[in-house]
Amino acid sequence: MTVLVPRFGIATVDEPTDPHLDGIVALLRQSIPAECAGLTPYHSATFAAFLSAAVAPPSDLRTVVLRYVRDPAGIRAVADWRVIGGRLFLNGIAVAAGHRGRGWGGLLLDDGHDLARQLGCADLALDVSVGNPGARRLYERRGFTDESYAQWTEVRLDPVAPEPAVRLLDWPSFAAHHAAYGFGDLRIGWATGTAGVRVVGASLRLAAEVPGAGLAAALARVLPITRCYRIGPTAEAGTSGGFARFARMSRPVELGS
Repeated sequence: MTVLVPRFGIATVDEPTDPHLDGIVALLRQSIPAECAGLTPYHSATFAAFLSAAVAPPSDLRTVVLRYVRDPAGIRAVADWRVIGGRLFLNGIAVAAGHRGRGWGGLLLDDGHDLARQLGCADLALDVSVGNPGARRLYERRGFTDESYAQWTEVRLDPVAPEPAVRLLDWPSFAAHHAAYGFGDLRIGWATGTAGVRVVGASLRLAAEVPGAGLAAALARVLPITRCYRIGPTAEAGTSGGFARFARMSRPVELGS
């Protein structure tokens, strides 16, 4: 995988010991809407250690590509790209306060398009808060269009809710990941199916099809869960309800030399 796109001012994190990782994480945290603070892996106190591990393999084997702009005073802009199947997904993008409006965000998006083309990805995708019209306009100018919408909704932690017959399918690997990096994905099974949940610190994220309060009560027996929420599809960007709403946007990768 070639990650050194020849574009002035943009560099790639290629070493696990890169001294800019802490600054990159601090900037990426700023990309998360205030209503979602503490609920994403970026908020983990040890997320820099995760990124360090993610860039340790040879570049052609990685699924995480960190591209950033810096000057002598520090990191000014960063894009966290993830290779997911045949798609290059923008997991997070941020420009430092005081340096916005200079075109760094657009430059990193153009850089991502070049990167996707080099990687043979068919399209680019990202999630953006529907409450961030400035970001949406930037993406639209770069050819992104809405693909789907999702809503984040609180799930009440009810200690007396019936507990489903839950089984923790990959507990050892989850527990090790959570201990090392402060977050982890856990596969669970119950009578009618299996699914994945994400734990970040003491928050539990459920997918739309996963049982709610009863499952949270069951997992609270082994995890220090204090907050639970669900992410599920919604019909349109303006749907009311929930505490956060996002649009999935995508654009095809244009072929070229």
